[in-house]
Amino acid sequence: MGIYDREYYRDEGRGWGGWGSRGTTPWLVGITVAAWLAQLVTRDAAWGGLNSLTWFDPGLILQGQVWRLVTPNFINNERALLSVVFGMLILYWVGTQLEERYGSREFLVFYLTAGVVAHLAYLLVALVGLAPPAIVYGSGPAVNAAFVLYAFLNPRATVLLFFVIPVPIWLVAAAYVAFSALGAAAGAGAAFVGLAGALFGALYYLSGLRLTGLLPSRGFGGGSRARTQPRLRVVPPDDAVDDPDTDEPAARPRPPEEPFDERVDRLLEKVSRQGQESLTAEERELLFRAGEHYKKRRR
Repeated sequence: MGIYDREYYRDEGRGWGGWGSRGTTPWLVGITVAAWLAQLVTRDAAWGGLNSLTWFDPGLILQGQVWRLVTPNFINNERALLSVVFGMLILYWVGTQLEERYGSREFLVFYLTAGVVAHLAYLLVALVGLAPPAIVYGSGPAVNAAFVLYAFLNPRATVLLFFVIPVPIWLVAAAYVAFSALGAAAGAGAAFVGLAGALFGALYYLSGLRLTGLLPSRGFGGGSRARTQPRLRVVPPDDAVDDPDTDEPAARPRPPEEPFDERVDRLLEKVSRQGQESLTAEERELLFRAGEHYKKRRR
């Protein structure tokens, strides 16, 4: 079986055609869109609709409804269709590439943490009286964090402003942060949480922190890493079995080498769980050679 025939390396598993087959980003986009549709359906409901159960409300959070630090990231203004569309396009574009770099688990924890930290920051400034407590919601904080992180990683990338004008991505990120800062200074709650999300993305990059590394070793972050490490046994060269018929020690027979396909499988599973950064230079070289090898076999 070739590398491209394996489930986690099929081309259709990437892009829109592989929706939901692998990766965190398609699920985040799907949940957000589904929530937006539910907002439309329930916005006139007598019980207040989905918004009233999920948006950020400082007073209700202080009463114990702590889920409102997370849920606002998945609801948006039901009357702002273009905002939802562009936000989800940006999330899908940068999210899939960040997943390849950091791994699905790390990106999921990063995305959720960005939203929680942004709303916690707003809650704190509201409590000390630096901003008026207001109801806010929207996927902006987490999407902004992902966009700013991507801009730090790829500062020379360009985006088409108004689908026409090529602009460096770092300039777009800087302009957005500047406008958010002005809005936050004017007391806009949505602008504040958007700015806080962007700053979280910058701090994540500058610190080099890996959030899954902070989870318990048996959690879904640390435990998977431990399981993906191969078990190796080093045999010293002089650890040999003596031959009774000679004065020279007999060389210990070498253990059979791991089949090439199994080595490639193991490395691809490691990339799927931990991202490309987890590979050593030797492992990267092996995957490159494997790709060239399987391409020739498919011709």
